Amino acid sequence: MMKFTKYTTAILVGLLLLAAGGLVSGLYAGLLRLGFSAPVTAYPVSPVAHGPLMINGFLGTLIGVERAAALDKKWAYAAPVFIALSTLLMLTGYQQPGRWLMMLGSIGLTGVMIYLYYLQPKIYHLIMAAGAASLAVGNTAFLFHYPVYVFVAWWAAFPMLTIFGERLELNRIMRPPEKARKLFGLLIFLWILALVTTHVDRDAGWRLASLLLMVIAAWLIRYDVARRTIKAAGWTRYSAISLLTGYGWLIAGGLFGIWRGFPTAGPIYDALLHMIFVGFVFSMIFAHASVIIPSLSGKLVAYHNYFYLPLILLHLFLVFRVMGDLAWWPAVRKAGSYGNIVAILLFLGGIAVRLITTTAASRRETAARVLETVNNP
Repeated sequence: MMKFTKYTTAILVGLLLLAAGGLVSGLYAGLLRLGFSAPVTAYPVSPVAHGPLMINGFLGTLIGVERAAALDKKWAYAAPVFIALSTLLMLTGYQQPGRWLMMLGSIGLTGVMIYLYYLQPKIYHLIMAAGAASLAVGNTAFLFHYPVYVFVAWWAAFPMLTIFGERLELNRIMRPPEKARKLFGLLIFLWILALVTTHVDRDAGWRLASLLLMVIAAWLIRYDVARRTIKAAGWTRYSAISLLTGYGWLIAGGLFGIWRGFPTAGPIYDALLHMIFVGFVFSMIFAHASVIIPSLSGKLVAYHNYFYLPLILLHLFLVFRVMGDLAWWPAVRKAGSYGNIVAILLFLGGIAVRLITTTAASRRETAARVLETVNNP
């Protein structure tokens, strides 16, 4: 169990702030890719940095912190520290050193995941280790300046496999039959093989991967506890809705991949990647935020119906973005892209406000109790 001393809390909060910085800077780089006119600064953010900042600076740091906290070993924090520092280097113009730290951090994260599997040899830990290894593959290719389209599937596999493993771990409540768990592991293994196949035959490999992705999503819908918790209230219901809509985007992305394959650039490429990264991955982030933040900071995030606003906007504007890509409507695509960024920032801002107000309320209660004790010894 994680012990929240002043020292550990400072490290965790610092890394979480760096992860948030990776997210905000990654979104800003995304705006630049959309044609946003940025002011000239001493250290301009490159539009090309959108992908590495989102995958490494945000997700790599966040998942690395989460796993290090779960392991509760000081050495495990080296991985998220390296990845977080790589973000700072890339934002200050030191691109190649930043790439080296990304690679080293992802190798370190793979080591953490393998150690977790060594301690508890469960299939979900093995799946998460495969996710970290996928990040290491992508970051190695990025280090040696391969075109992003060559390895972007491995970057995508990092959060996807991590989430698949976490959902399988949490679904112990539903206790899927042993045959169902083995089938899930087989599907994941075949999906990874399909990603390898994309390097031999890009379209055939991706169409196979897309088909498997649909079956994986169907498995999750069938066995995920979200099917029960959607009848609950508060964060529990919100998380269930986020999970199920995310699985819906996986199925949509799978259908899309079977239909259009895996192009190397252009609107179809954009639509496919954002169905995965925005539709699925950010739905999962919205779903797990109420659990992850308390586990890392020791502070609860009070629920509010407000959080449905960014969730609805996220999916609504993603539909606009995909429609704009399919119909070659640049204005609609851009509107959907801006809307997705607004939705993510609204969610992040809502979390920050709830943490601040909850902390302030807790301090007022503590002060009131102290005052009552002084007045009534």
